[in-house]
Amino acid sequence: MENEEAMNSTDPPPGTRMVRRAGRALSAPLDALRGAALGVRHAYRLYHPPNSRVGRTPENKGLATRRMHITTTRDAVTLDAWAVPGDGPHTVVICHGMERSKSSVLGHIEMLHRAGHNVVAYDMRNHGESSGDRRYGSMARRYTSDLRDVLRAVAADPELGGGRLAVLGFSFSAWPALYVLRDPGVAVSAVVADSGPMYEIGTGLGAFATLRRGSLPERLRRAAAFVPYRFVFRTVALHMLAIKDWPPELPGVTTRLMFVAGAQDPVVGADQVRRVAESYPGSGFWASQHAMHMNALRFDRHEYTERVLDFLAAAFAEGTPAAASEDGTGPYGKRTADTDGPSPPERRRMPATSGKEATAHD
Repeated sequence: MENEEAMNSTDPPPGTRMVRRAGRALSAPLDALRGAALGVRHAYRLYHPPNSRVGRTPENKGLATRRMHITTTRDAVTLDAWAVPGDGPHTVVICHGMERSKSSVLGHIEMLHRAGHNVVAYDMRNHGESSGDRRYGSMARRYTSDLRDVLRAVAADPELGGGRLAVLGFSFSAWPALYVLRDPGVAVSAVVADSGPMYEIGTGLGAFATLRRGSLPERLRRAAAFVPYRFVFRTVALHMLAIKDWPPELPGVTTRLMFVAGAQDPVVGADQVRRVAESYPGSGFWASQHAMHMNALRFDRHEYTERVLDFLAAAFAEGTPAAASEDGTGPYGKRTADTDGPSPPERRRMPATSGKEATAHD
């Protein structure tokens, strides 16, 4: 009877189990190498996504649109943009999130257009209908330089340049939206940073890799492969971004800042965005209680629309950002000897807040 039960058992014999364990042990180094190689590949694709294609356009929403093509001054990359004229004089430039395209911000284009604003939404380099660069380094500087070129093109445009400028940046694009304010040749009245930027960039990239775990090949989801995958992805992505002096000091800058986070965001947590906001006394912060990543307009449409449009109206009413005072000081930091290089910030940390209410860091 016992022999019959043993024959009917679904468990493999002890010898088979030992062979399997030995096989996994022997394959672990190879799996680690495979995980690391995929980490490099995915880090590169973070900035050079293969599938960020443009889908619907403003015309699908009945909005008159014309194309703009901006050639970057840094390396002659062509950026493709939509210009949607409004009834008013002011223009909002929209920067989409990583691995997406300008089609992903159609709802925001419509919201801003209905409020009377001109809107310009462009594809970041290597995304959508913009051309690529195949570059491996200094991505933060490239994105910032590109945004500066777009803002200058808009300011020089006869149809768009008659009023004031604002920037709406999503997720990764919130970084260049802040860095571009350090350029004295760019006058921006307001910046709205939606679902970013993250305060601890390395931690955020690690979390992004973790979210991708379920989409990896089954063999690479195991710890032996995934741990090196996440480490290499985070390390290479940070090296390619080459971001410095974070969060950036903004001496003499009086541009109004508003930070929006999703309380349910698994990519860039609301706490990460709040910590960046706290670096800039006087900036606004709001956590949408129902939103995840870059979708507060969808899940909290009424409040998002009201808050963003009221913020922009107040910023545009104040006029072009004032020049720095004679000693070079401004609300977001003191003048340093070299504002392009790293400098230890002296910023007042504000107590964290929670809930749906907006906070002003003053």
